[in-house]
Amino acid sequence: MNLLPWLTLLCFTFVNHIYSSPAQLSTRPLPLLPPDAHVNFSVANAGLGYGPIPEGFTLRPDLQFPRPISESATLINIAHFIKQLGQHDIQGEIPPQNFMTARYPEPIIGIRVPPSRRALKRQYVISALVLAMMHMLGLNQPTLHASHYTLLWHDEEIGGLSFGVFAPSGVGARDTTSEQDVAMKDSAGAAPGENPDIISQESGQVVETTTGLTNNRLSLTVTYLGPPLNKEDLLSTLIWTMGQASVPASEFRFANWVPDWLEGHTRFIASATPRPRPPYMTYFWLLEALAATADYLVDHNRYGDVRTLIIVDGAQIGQGLFRHR
Repeated sequence: MNLLPWLTLLCFTFVNHIYSSPAQLSTRPLPLLPPDAHVNFSVANAGLGYGPIPEGFTLRPDLQFPRPISESATLINIAHFIKQLGQHDIQGEIPPQNFMTARYPEPIIGIRVPPSRRALKRQYVISALVLAMMHMLGLNQPTLHASHYTLLWHDEEIGGLSFGVFAPSGVGARDTTSEQDVAMKDSAGAAPGENPDIISQESGQVVETTTGLTNNRLSLTVTYLGPPLNKEDLLSTLIWTMGQASVPASEFRFANWVPDWLEGHTRFIASATPRPRPPYMTYFWLLEALAATADYLVDHNRYGDVRTLIIVDGAQIGQGLFRHR
């Protein structure tokens, strides 16, 4: 007997109790945390808001489902969703939608709103993605699972966020910015037949150049500066940093940028290379570079202090540094 139609019906029936638009959750839910357990980082700075999280915003973990989801795929899809959202006006709104990358069609990230609303601010979605990633990593489970979260603004329910494996037909929204080539290709400008992966290896440093990123104008030179770091620590910092880089207008230029960091976590610093003409170091390119760095770390499964030189149209415009505290 084929149980898929019945499981699908169960999925739609349950989620419709949450919102009128179905989310992507695959099987019978299990409790994740008590209903009053909020993920709220806005209190970390005397109630003034902290990092990318505006004052008054909280995320409530509601449900965890038995179906496992890939940690690497979840990271990449979150990073590219934040990048796409942050390169637009974050005070603008987006309608309910599903998001995935061409490289990782699962987990599907679902954004939903209650019947009283038609859309959500990009800033709230970014905040939810940041906190959800940190929450999932912080559970220290052997694997991540399909999950559902509720977005709250001053304790009012404003939306839902899901990570799952089922996309209802007709409501999907794909990450068109990464359709061309999410997978990264290593190249140091080597001739055919040469090994482009490692340019030099001295004093424990490995330098690699990557091209063919999500934006074909961008390439990175990646240098590992030290021994391996805790994977979850670095990934939390990367997503947290992307959330903060989405706050300024994407076209703004900067000379040096040091975001708020989480106590006890890896820190990030970005700086611009002085240039007399475009392209310049902007938050648009910083978000591109951070998403590409996420791709790179996952592809190479190596996590440590890392410096990235950011190159646009063949010109170095700046660099970013992840450094252990």
